[in-house]
Amino acid sequence: MYHGWQIQPNAKSVQEVLENALSLLLGEKIAVIGCGRTDAGVHASQFFLHFEVSETIDEIKLQFKLNAFLPNDIAIHQIFIVDNDAHARFDAVYRSYEYRISLGKNPFLVDTTLQVKSKSFDREKMNKAA
Repeated sequence: MYHGWQIQPNAKSVQEVLENALSLLLGEKIAVIGCGRTDAGVHASQFFLHFEVSETIDEIKLQFKLNAFLPNDIAIHQIFIVDNDAHARFDAVYRSYEYRISLGKNPFLVDTTLQVKSKSFDREKMNKAA
């Protein structure tokens, strides 16, 4: 379990795990900047970050190595080279958030949904309130 994205002094974070993996694989201290932050227990299905590296990298090889090295609950979908002035947080033009509700018990969705086990769930009222 991660305590959100951002590095914290006494808790494991996604940023910390990624920085450690990149630093080890690239042989230099790597600091990553994320497009935003997530809270503990929140799952990001798409999240962008950037980092600087002193040597030219092969993006495909690095992606493969990272995914082999990282724990199963963190996956790298694509690495691409950007301009030196690109910034994952400040250049983001769009953010969206999904809140998922599962009507009934589903063990495959327990970590990524609010599971409502009530027959009195009123979808119309929930949509109106949202």
